[in-house]
Amino acid sequence: MQIENDKAVLTVTNSDVSQSSFQNVRAEQLSLQCCNLSGMNMLDVNLTGLCIADANLSELHVKDAQWGGAKFESIGFGNPSQPDVEFNSTPVQFSNCNLNQSVFHDCNLSNIRMDNCNISGLVINGVDIENLIKQYGTTDQK
Repeated sequence: MQIENDKAVLTVTNSDVSQSSFQNVRAEQLSLQCCNLSGMNMLDVNLTGLCIADANLSELHVKDAQWGGAKFESIGFGNPSQPDVEFNSTPVQFSNCNLNQSVFHDCNLSNIRMDNCNISGLVINGVDIENLIKQYGTTDQK
């Protein structure tokens, strides 16, 4: 099926549209429910206001994206209604990201490794980490 230069409201139910292609398409307020989108590739898309809930985002790759105002909540907990499902335990990676003024609240950050990161102003539970490292360096040299 091909729709071109047309405005149409489509309802697709219980169908396989694998390997379909959408180019230069307006799809505001598109709703996807109970869909397998594994292997999906999106390039040059506007996802402002996108809400993803109750989803498996294992191996998600977000690159060259603007994410001001983004919120990540209850991540890594899985779906409580499916406690027997095995989850991908591969560690999450952040590379070349601007997390300036971000807030991490009630998060499990155990075993995190930070390499070559600007930590100026980093405060953990009220402790200025940059000053703590400077104090450690002074103490370590004695």
